[in-house]
Amino acid sequence: MTSVQNRQPLSSGNKLSFFVVLALLLVSVSSCELFKPAVDPGSGRTENTDDPRRSQDEDELDPVQSRRVYDPSTGTYVYIENTPTDKMDTIRWTVVSEERNPPIIEEGGNDFVPNNPNDPTQGQGQGTGANPIDQVGTTPEGSRLLSGYNIDFVLPFLTDRYLGSEDEVDPNSLWSLHFYSGAKLALNELRNNAQVNYNVNVQDSRANETRVQSIVASPEFSQSQITIGPYLKNNVTTLAEAVRGKETVLISPYSASGGVSQNNPNYVQVNPTLETHMRALLQHAYTTQGADRIVLVTGTDPNQKARLGYLQDEFKILSGDAEVEPLEEIEVDMNNAETSLLEYMGGRKTVFIVPIYEDESFVANFLRVLYSETRDDFGRSIAVYGLPQWIDFTRINFDYYEGTNVHVSSSVFIDKLNPAVREFRRKFFERYAALPRDEAYVGYDVTRYFLRMAAEHGTRFQYALEANPEDLMHTRFRFQPVAVVPTDAADFEQATLDRFENKFVNILRFRNYSFKRVN
Repeated sequence: MTSVQNRQPLSSGNKLSFFVVLALLLVSVSSCELFKPAVDPGSGRTENTDDPRRSQDEDELDPVQSRRVYDPSTGTYVYIENTPTDKMDTIRWTVVSEERNPPIIEEGGNDFVPNNPNDPTQGQGQGTGANPIDQVGTTPEGSRLLSGYNIDFVLPFLTDRYLGSEDEVDPNSLWSLHFYSGAKLALNELRNNAQVNYNVNVQDSRANETRVQSIVASPEFSQSQITIGPYLKNNVTTLAEAVRGKETVLISPYSASGGVSQNNPNYVQVNPTLETHMRALLQHAYTTQGADRIVLVTGTDPNQKARLGYLQDEFKILSGDAEVEPLEEIEVDMNNAETSLLEYMGGRKTVFIVPIYEDESFVANFLRVLYSETRDDFGRSIAVYGLPQWIDFTRINFDYYEGTNVHVSSSVFIDKLNPAVREFRRKFFERYAALPRDEAYVGYDVTRYFLRMAAEHGTRFQYALEANPEDLMHTRFRFQPVAVVPTDAADFEQATLDRFENKFVNILRFRNYSFKRVN
């Protein structure tokens, strides 16, 4: 057995003596050591930490610093609300060469590095840039295959609005800047992989028709095989008429207007027209909703009612009966407080198609009424179809979108979970230190697709578009020739080719408080 000595607990008197001794010790140490000036152990000198003339070679202060600091400009001490606790980074500015990031200039210029800069044959043949262009073959359809192609970008950079003293560029320039930034990423890939050369010329349209006319008169434009741009409808018309009958194809990436240039097979429209959007809405509703009632809705504006003709024509095609009874049409006055839609919701399911994009108040009130009349009755099944502008509306309660099963059409949809999209975002950010807007994806897709089509199918590549569909990051390309039948024609055989148009439209459904593609 091991004997262990028992320790007696301290009495209250012993505790009191212990704390008195400890207090006296702290007081004596504080008065003698804690508040003494710091002494340099090497030199034995007393340091004055408040001296502003203290040498910079001496030891640095601890990370936790006083809020009271010396201001040499005033010779006084000031208090700082937020003092840094970590070591501060040092900013080192680096001037980026203009060869790497050339500035946008008004006069335009070649913006593409040739594949073989040391080739002694550079400068021979036709071409606006450093790469020579010669014919290397002909396709069975009679399209000329070239060793290189001249590409013109005509975009509204609006450089005339930036004088250099502003803190930021004009917001209206962002469309072009992002579009062309995405295009440059595609050009870099084509330069590394393609077997043909591309001479790229960039012009600032300034969103000005006079400026565009001067671009048309330039020798660079007359030698181009592909022109991409511009933005405004009147400027698109000017360029479309300029390429009519020539060996130049105009690619319009933005304009959704119809009637830009009639009977012009050199005009390619990437953005579907309003007519195509409405036909796509009806096709999706007719084939997927299983509705026994489709109602076309307009306000009191006559222009809105005129749009219903496209939907009625498409309904005849879908039904396969030219004599089919037309779809129901209703004109709703949202200024009437007694407006009700209950009478149109009998049956299994009702689809409301609302082709209105210019009146957010009408759309908001229509969805509000529909939502209030259906949210308590889960037996009713409804769906509402609208146009792309609804995505940007800001005064509509999202519960209305969710509760009325809203679908909209859109020419652009970026799926952030798509691996290709994520890779593009990474490359774009690494190159430009900014996140890409939707226009950057469009610029990349358009440039990559059409330059590849020219390389494979020659100068008349537009006639091969229909046979070459492709799924891209921002949409799918399903180009079709658009035929126009003259008013005095006896039958459809007298129809003429008007243009080529992308007929694919993204259909987005609002679900779980976000839009998702459902086609």
